[in-house]
Amino acid sequence: MKPFTRLLLSRWIVTQIVSSVAIGMTLAAQAQNPWVVYPGGDGPGRGKHIVLIAGEESYRSEESMPLLAWILSLHHGFKCTVLFSIDPKNGTINPNVKDNIPGLEALETADLMVAFFRWRELPDDQMKRIADYTDSGKPIIGIRNATHPFRYVKRPDSPYAR
Repeated sequence: MKPFTRLLLSRWIVTQIVSSVAIGMTLAAQAQNPWVVYPGGDGPGRGKHIVLIAGEESYRSEESMPLLAWILSLHHGFKCTVLFSIDPKNGTINPNVKDNIPGLEALETADLMVAFFRWRELPDDQMKRIADYTDSGKPIIGIRNATHPFRYVKRPDSPYAR
């Protein structure tokens, strides 16, 4: 085998090992916390926290929001937390689950909320965190479906059904 080919093969093997370890660490972390946190660093966003919420079944926000958060963190220094609609039965990301977005306590330290969700009917304890953030007067960016984020059909008596 030529030295250059051996070098390429070695790099490929190292890349595969590193990728496998990273995926394993990600899956282990998801078992405890079904959200993603990018720590941020240097840049104009240093010290600021953005919470991005993905929860709609049409535009693949569960794919685009982590990418946006990664860019904001890596290139601009923002700490970013991405929350998802999670199926409580198996802990997987499922945009069709309309009543569970764990991790909304991250809004307590958020400087900005980016909402990309539609027709959610969250339990009162989760919805209270969104209402508290909204009442704080801090900024909110709504993407696409954010004009109709909630619809309470199963529990019209919820204090958040309005």
